[in-house]
Amino acid sequence: MKANVIEHNPMLKKPLIAILGVCARQGDGSRDDIEARALEVWDSAYQQNPSVCVDILVRNGALAEQLFVNGETYAGTLDDLQVDESVPEDAHVETRIALSKAGRELLEAFAPDVTLRALLDDKPAYRGVFVAVLDACSADEGATRAELERVVGEFPQLQPDPATQRTRVYPQYFIDALESAGGIAWEGSWRATDAGRALVPAV
Repeated sequence: MKANVIEHNPMLKKPLIAILGVCARQGDGSRDDIEARALEVWDSAYQQNPSVCVDILVRNGALAEQLFVNGETYAGTLDDLQVDESVPEDAHVETRIALSKAGRELLEAFAPDVTLRALLDDKPAYRGVFVAVLDACSADEGATRAELERVVGEFPQLQPDPATQRTRVYPQYFIDALESAGGIAWEGSWRATDAGRALVPAV
């Protein structure tokens, strides 16, 4: 699966990574079980359901799908099975899902600790700002938007341009970037994820 499938479809990133994560933790399993476990961690903000996301990952080679009939591997597709007269009508049919090498590489490439490090490395001038936001969101009660705007506003490199009085970078940029990278999440307030909290003392 090519990374640009996620990079060019940011709304798909979290649900696709969630599916891959379930498959990585569980190992090979029935499609029904994988989708049921995904629902346990599914965010209501996701625009696609687990079944659609599994289809996307299968089509792009990140997941391998295999049919079993009465416990035996079936070489054809589900469409083939439906017209295969050699298969009894009462046969037990199961679809199993496995994480492919491409899927594992994709999961590793978009793991929060990797994407957060890449964000900080790509924006060294704002490294301190990102860390300050992560630190604020690591508080037990999280942080409000207003609190994060105050934290960001204290950095001299983000003060309005003296000549134009225009703000160079708005606080929302840092919130959006850290959320996209998997460092913070909205849970009634902005809270640092495990990967976000782990990064603060390490920097």
